Amino acid sequence: MQQFRTLFHPTDLSAASEVAFVHALKLAVMNKSSLTLLHVAGKHAHVHSNHFPSVRETLEGWGEIPPHSDKAAVFALGVTIHKVVSKPEDPVRACQRYLESHSIDLVILAVHQHNSRMGWLHASIGQPIVRNSGETALMLPHGVSGFVDRQEGSLSLKNILIPISTQPNPQRVVDTVQALLATLQLTEGRVILLYVGQASDAPRVSLPAESGWVWEQQVASGDVVDTILQVATDSSCDLVAMATEGRHGFFDALRGSTTEQVLRRLKCPLLAVPA
Repeated sequence: MQQFRTLFHPTDLSAASEVAFVHALKLAVMNKSSLTLLHVAGKHAHVHSNHFPSVRETLEGWGEIPPHSDKAAVFALGVTIHKVVSKPEDPVRACQRYLESHSIDLVILAVHQHNSRMGWLHASIGQPIVRNSGETALMLPHGVSGFVDRQEGSLSLKNILIPISTQPNPQRVVDTVQALLATLQLTEGRVILLYVGQASDAPRVSLPAESGWVWEQQVASGDVVDTILQVATDSSCDLVAMATEGRHGFFDALRGSTTEQVLRRLKCPLLAVPA
């Protein structure tokens, strides 16, 4: 089962990135992970680590550490925080450069939705990152509050949608969702496995033998993207998890894909998992 031991959160220090930050921090606390926060400075900006979201203030609000704690209290939770200010360059390229030289289990970031392109995915990228498995990414669209409460750190993750197809293979995304639920210590809820097409063509996946979660398989017809979005809305989904074509970094895997098209219009977080 996948372990989310190393987390990476690129931030532009905006309110939208703050939502992604609390998800990254919650995952780090629950899994005793190493979390890197990266900001790409502007050409004339002077950014210090103090400009990053406050880890200790957030954890104090959640009741994880006492008020006025020092850095040692965070370390005592088993969490390691790294704050990195990158030199001025294209943000996507800076992220890729970091991912090339560090082993990361999960990327957590905010994205801005546009009809033509997602904000973080807009820039042209040079050489793709070639990795054995690529990067799993939790993306939070602008304006979406997600499943971690900013003030209390409580979780609201009850309904998950996993669209499946024969290509890419959906097994890894199913396994990754199981790992996420285990990390967050969530014991009950519903996971919908949605196949758009003929029922006889639906791929088979291995599901957990024992779980408090209900794993429900659905088959639908129609436009793939529209159907996924409709089921996500009708089922009040808190998270959509999708497999992406995997040998390149997730920025490349998303471009022009069904996952990107869903992400442009989605009203909840999306977990993109390289197949």
